[in-house]
Amino acid sequence: MLEIRIHGRGGQGVVTLAELVARAALKSGWEVQTMPFFGVERRGAAVKAAVRLDSRPIKARSLSYQPNMLVLMHENLLDTGIADGISADAVIVANGNKPLPVNKRQWLVDAIAIAVRNSLASSGEPFINVPMAGALCRILEIPFSHLEETINEQWEGKKALPNIEAAREAYEVVRQIEGGLSQ
Repeated sequence: MLEIRIHGRGGQGVVTLAELVARAALKSGWEVQTMPFFGVERRGAAVKAAVRLDSRPIKARSLSYQPNMLVLMHENLLDTGIADGISADAVIVANGNKPLPVNKRQWLVDAIAIAVRNSLASSGEPFINVPMAGALCRILEIPFSHLEETINEQWEGKKALPNIEAAREAYEVVRQIEGGLSQ
């Protein structure tokens, strides 16, 4: 079973990100489970969500304590994510373009720049959950067509188009970093 834990702030779409990835994975034949965790429900408060994927039915009903993948909506959430626990061989997926100061395999995508380029913003705040979903689907080898279908189900018509383009861009440009070197 693959466990993914996502750390972000209220208003960044952490729960929607988890649901988008889970729904795209379901279309790819995975068994899925999502788990949102809320603290203080306000914009900017710490929020996390988890996704479990497996080829067999998922019977676990506990929280995600040692995920195989840690997703950070901002690099300043690294310490929190690690403190909450990760597996020894965990992979980190981060919004940003510089490697994080941790000896872990990393995938990086500049979700903020992608969101801005695709006009995914409100009141100057970029929505980075869809670009992060694109990056995660690429890393998980979920066909982009399954994510595109999921986005079309989430948002109708013209609202889906910039989301699809942002997800596609992130799917294409996410890059793996190992030992501080680009792959």
